[in-house]
Amino acid sequence: MKRYLPLVPLLVAVVFLSSTGFQCGSAELTSAKLYIQQKQFQKAEESLLKEVAKNDKDEEAWFLLGQVRLEVRNYPGMNEAYNRALAISDAHKNDITRNRLATWGALYNEGVSFYNKGRDTSSYFERAVQDFKSAAMLEPDSSSTYFVLALAQRAQNDNDGAQQSLETALAKKPTYVEAARFLGQLRYASAVEKLEAKDTVAARAAFLKSVTAFELAYKSQPDNVDNITNLIDVYDRAGEDEKAESVTRDAVARDKANPLFRYAYGVFLLKKEQFADAVEQFTAALQINPAYGDAKYNLGVSYLNWGVSLKGMSDKRYDSDKKSAAKATLNSKDDAVYKEKFKQALPYLEESAQVRTEDAALWTQLGRLYAILNMPDKSKTAFERADKLIKSK
Repeated sequence: MKRYLPLVPLLVAVVFLSSTGFQCGSAELTSAKLYIQQKQFQKAEESLLKEVAKNDKDEEAWFLLGQVRLEVRNYPGMNEAYNRALAISDAHKNDITRNRLATWGALYNEGVSFYNKGRDTSSYFERAVQDFKSAAMLEPDSSSTYFVLALAQRAQNDNDGAQQSLETALAKKPTYVEAARFLGQLRYASAVEKLEAKDTVAARAAFLKSVTAFELAYKSQPDNVDNITNLIDVYDRAGEDEKAESVTRDAVARDKANPLFRYAYGVFLLKKEQFADAVEQFTAALQINPAYGDAKYNLGVSYLNWGVSLKGMSDKRYDSDKKSAAKATLNSKDDAVYKEKFKQALPYLEESAQVRTEDAALWTQLGRLYAILNMPDKSKTAFERADKLIKSK
């Protein structure tokens, strides 16, 4: 299930509506001003369209047409009319600038309201999208508008539209970290979908596109742990191992006392099955922050996987040796080695299980560990706990 964080509205100026004075002018322009005062906006628009059809250089008529269309929420028409007025002269430039900004703010806030309502009633997301699109039209240089538009589009499952909006936001503001990170996440999700569909070529291309987005975020905030872990993961998926190692190693080198960086480096090393080095990083993270639950869990996983790896190598050596006496000796020694790693894993996984109480996979793994270490009662209890959790889902 998606989670939608609430958006916060802006403080904005008030729209300034002016019909200008009743000065000498054509019959159509004079009638339009009267209709505006009477709030008969349809008739006012009809008169103004007649006026600009006769004289397309009438700046005031175009300006008033923009005002009328603003009143009836025809924002594309309003914007077009304002542009035509400004192309003729700057007579109403201040009014137009103020009105565009105020209308942009009002639309932005209305879009925020609809987006927040959409968390309970999804049909509101479409209204949010329309408001944000209109706001972006009025203030096309506002990168934040394209970002919230992307959020609303993503909520509608329009991932392609959301990516296009984020690309526009980053074109306006290349240092927009949140936009770069969000774009990387969407591209990453697209790559995973392609991978699940067995389209490995398209998946790799999508992962590489995700890399470019996450690299933008990392470039702006190289000490942000999310940026680092995102890059590690996507580099790994894209087969860019050297880059992944460089990012994590450099982060630790810059700040050895940062447990998050130690943890990120440990995750990379664990994925590469460099168990001793992974243990070193997770242990350092816990020394800095003993309450770091994820580091504690992954330290246990490192020892566990290390033991599994040693057992695998032991089994291969055992099978290849043809002399039974040597077999028994070799097997006994190897048993002691890999079981020692399992023993080292146990306390960290046990502590993690007290926090991850609903993690059936962890309880299953504990059951297996207890069995290997000849702890039958604990093994039985762990397996029963796992079975209960699985059946309850």
